[in-house]
Amino acid sequence: MKKRAKLNYENTKKKCLWKITERYIRMDEFIGKEFVKKKGGLVWSLLESASDADGNVRQAIAASLITLGHQHPDLILKAIFNFIQANKPNPSVEVILYNTVENIIKESSSSLSLDVAKLWCQSALEKMMKAEASTDIQEAMSGVLVALSSTHCDSVMENVMAHIQNGGVPCNSIIKTLGILATANVSGVVPYMKGILSLFQPLMASIRSDETKIGLCIMLSKFCESISEALASKESDPKISASEVTDECTGIFEIIISQWLKSSNAQVRNELVIALGQLSHLIPQDKLDEQISPIVVQVLGFYRKTSSPYHITMGLGLFIERVLEVSSAEALKPHIDNILNALFSQVCTVPNYIEPYTVKNHYEVLRCYNTLTRHFQDYVLMHLISRLENASYMQRVGALTVTKHLLNSKVLTDTSVVNIVTTLSPIMNDPNSKVVKSLTQVIVALCHQSHLNASNGRPFIVYILRHCSGAHTPQTRRPSLGDSEEESVGEMSRRVMNLLATTVEPAYPILWPHLLEFVMAPDMEGALSTTLGCLAHLAHTPQAKEAPDFYAENPTLPKGPVLLTRLLVLISSLSKGSMGISALTLLQGIATTISPQLQSLWDQNIPQLTQSYREWSNKNGSDASVVQVWQDSLREFLSSTFSAVNKDEFITHVGIAQVEQLNQLEGHPELRSFLVSLIGVTLKASSNKTYVATSLDTIFNSTPHKYVKEREAVAGAVGMCAASHLDTSLTHIDQWLKAADGMKKSLSFFSLRKDNRLDDAVWIRASIVVCLGQIALLAPASEVAARIDGPIMLHLLNILNSNKSEVVNEATLISTSNIARALHKLPGFKLRQRPILLTHIINTITADGVTLHTLALAMQALRDLVALEPELTVEERSIVLQAVLNATIPLEPADEKPEGLVSKSLAQLTSLIRTIIQRDTNPATLDDVTTLLQSWTVSLHDLERLHSMDMLHTALRTYYEHLSFGPEAPTSFNQTCQLLGFVIPRVTDPCQEVRVHAVNCVSMVLKIAGCYQGQPRNYTDGDLDMLKVVGENIGANDPELLFSSVKSIGKVLSNKLSFIQLRSFITNVVGGLQDLQQQSSAGVTIILNELFFLRGHQLHQHIKEILDSVFNRLEKVNHAQTRKGAVEALTSLASHNLTGVVDIMLDYPLPYESCVCGVWQKIGTDPEMFSSVLTQLIQVLERTQMFTEQPTNTQDTVKIATHIPLTALSAIREMVRDLVKPEETGQECDEEKISRARYIMEKNFPTLCSLLILSYGSYVTVMAPLHQSTSGSKKNSYIPNRGATTLVPTKIVLECLLGVVNVMGYAMFTAAIQAKLCDDNEETKEGFVMTVSCITTLLVLEGTKYVCGVVDYLDANHAYEMQRCAATATFAQLVAEKCGGNYELLEALTRSLMSRLQDKSPLVRTLAVRGLANFAHLHTQKCYFPQWFGVGDKINEVISALVGATDQREVGATVEDQVLLEAMKGIAILLPHLEREIVLEHTPTLLLRIRLFSEKDGELDGSKDLGEMREASLGVLKGLASTVGETDEFQEPLKLHLVSCLVHLTDPHPPTVVMCKSALQSLGPIIGSDGMNSMFQNHLIPSGNLNYHQFITDLTKHMVADLSEDLALFLQAASSYFKSSDACLRKAAILLAGNLIYHTQDGKDVSVASVGRSLQYLLRDQDSNVRTAAAIASALLYKHEDLL
Repeated sequence: MKKRAKLNYENTKKKCLWKITERYIRMDEFIGKEFVKKKGGLVWSLLESASDADGNVRQAIAASLITLGHQHPDLILKAIFNFIQANKPNPSVEVILYNTVENIIKESSSSLSLDVAKLWCQSALEKMMKAEASTDIQEAMSGVLVALSSTHCDSVMENVMAHIQNGGVPCNSIIKTLGILATANVSGVVPYMKGILSLFQPLMASIRSDETKIGLCIMLSKFCESISEALASKESDPKISASEVTDECTGIFEIIISQWLKSSNAQVRNELVIALGQLSHLIPQDKLDEQISPIVVQVLGFYRKTSSPYHITMGLGLFIERVLEVSSAEALKPHIDNILNALFSQVCTVPNYIEPYTVKNHYEVLRCYNTLTRHFQDYVLMHLISRLENASYMQRVGALTVTKHLLNSKVLTDTSVVNIVTTLSPIMNDPNSKVVKSLTQVIVALCHQSHLNASNGRPFIVYILRHCSGAHTPQTRRPSLGDSEEESVGEMSRRVMNLLATTVEPAYPILWPHLLEFVMAPDMEGALSTTLGCLAHLAHTPQAKEAPDFYAENPTLPKGPVLLTRLLVLISSLSKGSMGISALTLLQGIATTISPQLQSLWDQNIPQLTQSYREWSNKNGSDASVVQVWQDSLREFLSSTFSAVNKDEFITHVGIAQVEQLNQLEGHPELRSFLVSLIGVTLKASSNKTYVATSLDTIFNSTPHKYVKEREAVAGAVGMCAASHLDTSLTHIDQWLKAADGMKKSLSFFSLRKDNRLDDAVWIRASIVVCLGQIALLAPASEVAARIDGPIMLHLLNILNSNKSEVVNEATLISTSNIARALHKLPGFKLRQRPILLTHIINTITADGVTLHTLALAMQALRDLVALEPELTVEERSIVLQAVLNATIPLEPADEKPEGLVSKSLAQLTSLIRTIIQRDTNPATLDDVTTLLQSWTVSLHDLERLHSMDMLHTALRTYYEHLSFGPEAPTSFNQTCQLLGFVIPRVTDPCQEVRVHAVNCVSMVLKIAGCYQGQPRNYTDGDLDMLKVVGENIGANDPELLFSSVKSIGKVLSNKLSFIQLRSFITNVVGGLQDLQQQSSAGVTIILNELFFLRGHQLHQHIKEILDSVFNRLEKVNHAQTRKGAVEALTSLASHNLTGVVDIMLDYPLPYESCVCGVWQKIGTDPEMFSSVLTQLIQVLERTQMFTEQPTNTQDTVKIATHIPLTALSAIREMVRDLVKPEETGQECDEEKISRARYIMEKNFPTLCSLLILSYGSYVTVMAPLHQSTSGSKKNSYIPNRGATTLVPTKIVLECLLGVVNVMGYAMFTAAIQAKLCDDNEETKEGFVMTVSCITTLLVLEGTKYVCGVVDYLDANHAYEMQRCAATATFAQLVAEKCGGNYELLEALTRSLMSRLQDKSPLVRTLAVRGLANFAHLHTQKCYFPQWFGVGDKINEVISALVGATDQREVGATVEDQVLLEAMKGIAILLPHLEREIVLEHTPTLLLRIRLFSEKDGELDGSKDLGEMREASLGVLKGLASTVGETDEFQEPLKLHLVSCLVHLTDPHPPTVVMCKSALQSLGPIIGSDGMNSMFQNHLIPSGNLNYHQFITDLTKHMVADLSEDLALFLQAASSYFKSSDACLRKAAILLAGNLIYHTQDGKDVSVASVGRSLQYLLRDQDSNVRTAAAIASALLYKHEDLL
């Protein structure tokens, strides 16, 4: 074989030497003739720019080269080859170029010449073989070869083989490329594989490089895969067969085994093993059998030398499959143990899902196990069993993992499964969490495959349940970052149990009814939820219904009474969730098993209980009252169960089961307490005296008396027992008490230290006390009466007298309450011990540190004792009332539940107050009670105010109901004003109930006052009837109803109070403005407003006092509604003396306080007051100096606004604020008054608007006054104005104007001024002009009828410069707005503007020019030719002046330049509407101006100024096109302007772009191309974003087609922008020129060469966008091959 291989090698070598010699001869000829290309072309420039620093440029260059390459593949590929050979670019650029070559070859492989393909094939191979070639370059060249192989596979393979044949070892990149080629082109490469393998076979022995070995192994693996794929393909070549490469594969196989497997490099070994696995499928069986032993031994040894065993496992698996497929299993038998041991060490490694190779290795190991088990099942089974018996948790987890896999694969026999089940038993004691999870999964697999039954499955179910209860699973190692978040053992076990019970049918005989055993198992309590859930499902299955009596076969299971007790206890807690539902469902399922008589009853009751359980557990399962109701229903359920069975034996069995389960619930006090209550139900139902006596002692002695719940539970059980066995219960009380007393004496006598048993004795005595109360309460009333004064009270008082414990004290209070309630059933019974009990309760309440719980118990006991006969004495009642008031009123519910302990105490307090007033009805008693309650009525807490007002109303009502008069009784109720003063704020309290109580209190106070005045109680009083209606409505949430109700109360008070009482009441109630409740303080203002409105004329001498009092209090009030109400009240007071109120407010400093502003606003809503005050303020503004000039330290002057005009402006602003339409403000007001006030405003609008415009101009750069004059006697007295720093005079004017136009209903006017007010920048003259122009525009739009009046007022001489500017700006804008259609005003405006051209102020002259330029806006209906123009002399004069203003040689940042700009804008708008003769006269001049300003390359005062000038120039071009576009004067330079417009579509100034689009749309109809015109009209959307590249690409098609004679001019004009300073324009010009050349057919008449040279230059431009555009344009010149 070796000789044959050597002969093949020599023949192949000779053949390849001949081919490569022939190829080199042809290549020299090719290079000599065609390869040399010029280096000055575009392609060469693109290649030189390929190393650009900008990524976008490099990408564009690569795309351009690819585009050119698709058109001229040979040319571009040669150029790239030549460039790389000549310039030696850096490796990164070289990689880009090689990737470009790869792309060109892929897309143009069919048109690629064979010579170029061979050239690049040879070049790629040579580059790859260079030692200095980087990895990136080698990969790129490999990609080139792969791309060439798609159409020139033979050429590529011949070249590759030619480089291999020289006897040396090929470079790694070639080897790697061969593998890629084998995968990418199977059909093309497979025929060459025999030759390649024959060439590599003799070289393998000499290879020493590990990297080469790795590459060669990968190549061999891919070759084998390709051969297998070719053989398996349906379209495979019949000539291809595995036998052709058998000799070569065998030789390589032997070399790898004999030489390479000894490599020390782990990666080499990994790839070798895979290659061996692949090669084993291509070698003969005899050769394979010879190498089995050495291969297995060496490959298994590799596991100890690698950290990544996936490749080894994969290769081993391939090898084992091949061996077992073609050879006998005996060949592997000697190595089976070693193989299993090696694989097991891998399966014990936990796969890390962040590292995919670990997961793949795990699955490969399991696949190997599966393969081996099919042939060596006994060996595999022994192997797994030995690992399962090992103590190492890792080996157990591994063995369990393999076992689960084999079970699911169904490759194990039944005998093997039995052995595995037997082996699993010892493992169940392993606590490790990994072992538990793995074993649980094996158990599930066993159940699924029906390998477990009732006899052998119980241990496994116990195992899972034990872990459901949360058995401890220690952490075996620290978790790594790669570990995923695992499911806990408990969660997994619970999930598995539910799965087995619900979906795995073979598991049913294992689970039912055997799971019932675990309901009572203490160690399985944690698994109860899961157990009950499974049982609930199983109990209702058809199998369970068929055999309801399962005790015959399972006698050890818990009996029915035991299950009934256990399940009822579990159900009692609403917090158990699904456990309670499961327990109820289970109860219903085993009803017949417990007792045949229960099925029908439970079928009716249990569904209702289930529904109640769901509702209460979801909503408020933690609420004590809900839990109590639920447990009562369960006790009733048990009682009905006893009645249904009606067997004392059954009751006794249930009772015994209940008592036996008490100890099981020691750690669950809630459940134990409920079980004790169930025992009470059983004792009540039982007639077995022995059982009753024994059970009473058992539950009492076993109760932990330390806990309150336990004491209450045992007391309840004793009380329920007393309902049927009273004497027996009392007898046991005696016994328990004696035992407790004996314990206490024996422990306390001679005791030197405290013993815990002393506490036990105290707790036992507390339980006995509670039992006494329950016996009295639950025993029959007829039997308990004789025992109250006897044993019950005797035991209670003895314990009370000797007690020193708080626990016994609370128990005494509970028992006292229960005894008193029991006596309520016995009318006429007098409790002799009540004074003793009352004294004890009062001492408890007044004790320091009394707890809320104790206080609640004391109040409850006190309530029950007071209800007994006889009535309390006066002294007793006083002591009780004083104590409970001090202890109860300050309390708040700790749990936020008013129905809790505090509310119960307060209810008893109310009852006590009623009783005390009934016994002593006089003003002093009432005064004491109300005085105590007054401080609580202003509390911050709603509950305290509510309770205090409730008590106050109760006291007043009780006083009124029991009031009587003697002969010397007083005739007036002196507390009237005081009571009303602190009750009135509560009338509008935020709490609804407080408001109701407050109105009732007012009514009661007035009724009491009426009684003192001699009115009978049945007297019909309309005012009191009105209060009754108010009391019914005051609690509603309707604000309007509340407001009307409070006004009604004010009317009642106005009618009821005398003048003296009125002043006293106002003095008291004004303090309510500072009430802590804002709503209450607002309500006080409503009362004051009503009183001032009805009786304000009586208070004229006290106006200043009232104003000062209200304003002083309002300074401390922040509530807006309160301040607003107070303002309304003061306005009502001002209606009686307007002059006095206005004079006072005019003296207030600026800015006004909000309350003062409110008064001004209210005056504005009154037409009479508004008219008078507005006239006065207008006169102030006309006659008062606006500002004064004061010198500064810098010898400059500063303008300071005078105080009076600012005050007047502020007053006007506030007066008109509320005169807007009601629908706009959303407020309700008197529409008639508002309409009249608005009419007054409309009447004065022209004067007021003009005055405000002039004031606005006057206040530009003017400061606010720093001082204000006082109202004292000194004329020159000043005080600092602290608010002056926040005042801006111009904004005060604008705010005033805003209010005025808002009243007029001018929405746009209002919005504009609001926007201006939002601007915090300092007002400048430029901003002022813009604002005045905006005001004028909006005035014309929305107030046209007032324009004439404004012009008349402004057309006058004004002293201030800014006032003249304001008037001129207004007139200029009026011209632009066509005077609102009143063209008769134009004469006056023109005359005024012409006269202002001579003004000394530059700004005034500028505005006058702007006004004349605005004649451009007067184009509608030729309104610029009215009667006064004559024959057009005026318009010619205006236009000549505008054109003359454009005569500027240089543009600079001066005022005159702004005149130029505005003149150009005016001409642009005016041109389309002038006569052609007038325009033709100025056309040459304007075209020169357009060319000058649109192509100006520089900056004015920034790019914005230059952009505005270009915008205006293009506007003039647009106007000329629409007017004289068809004339010769315009057509001659049109083409140059067309190119300029196209380039400026990318202008950096956005408005210029918009104007450029409009200009092109105007040029479209006259350009001579329908296609261009269509694109201009359809694509140049002014507000849209233009894709310039796409637009210019499509447009140039029409330009070349329709305007071909002007192409040279277009290119010349576009080329002129190549040197523009603006990068955007250079970019646009490049794209325009490139696309023009692209669409040109021949280009003979076009200077394409100059454009090509320019593009080469622009490829080196400073701007990256320009370089990108140049690269894109270069690709467009592909038709001109001479330029490339």
